[in-house]
Amino acid sequence: MTSRRDLFIDLSVELTGYSRVQLLGTGMSERYLQALDEVLPDGMVDEFLATSAALPTMTIDAILRSETWGPVTRNIMILWYCGRWTALPDSWRAVHGTRPADSNHVISADSYQAGLQWVAAGAHPAGARQQGFGAWTVAPEEAAS
Repeated sequence: MTSRRDLFIDLSVELTGYSRVQLLGTGMSERYLQALDEVLPDGMVDEFLATSAALPTMTIDAILRSETWGPVTRNIMILWYCGRWTALPDSWRAVHGTRPADSNHVISADSYQAGLQWVAAGAHPAGARQQGFGAWTVAPEEAAS
């Protein structure tokens, strides 16, 4: 049987374009899955993971177009790239309910630093990893894919 974390990572590979090893290397997979459990109504994360397990039968495009799963899927991409959760739309909340954790917030300082946005940009998280005096005079490194 595939674990929840494995299902989450498999989906995240499809959503981010990064490999399983790269995503696991961020050290954030368990925390992001925990964040989903805190934000979504009870049982909904497992339902979502079961739906996403149907890939590639059900395409990412179909999931993104879904009124139920589209907003959640977009937020998972934001989680991986920016380390933050964006409150789900009011229309989604009206149908599925809301929880206190469903608010705009950075998951943690670690999630900010582990964001894939820094890898994609070939940059470093501002204020978190010092590059040394005069670093602003050097062009960013080539982004590794």
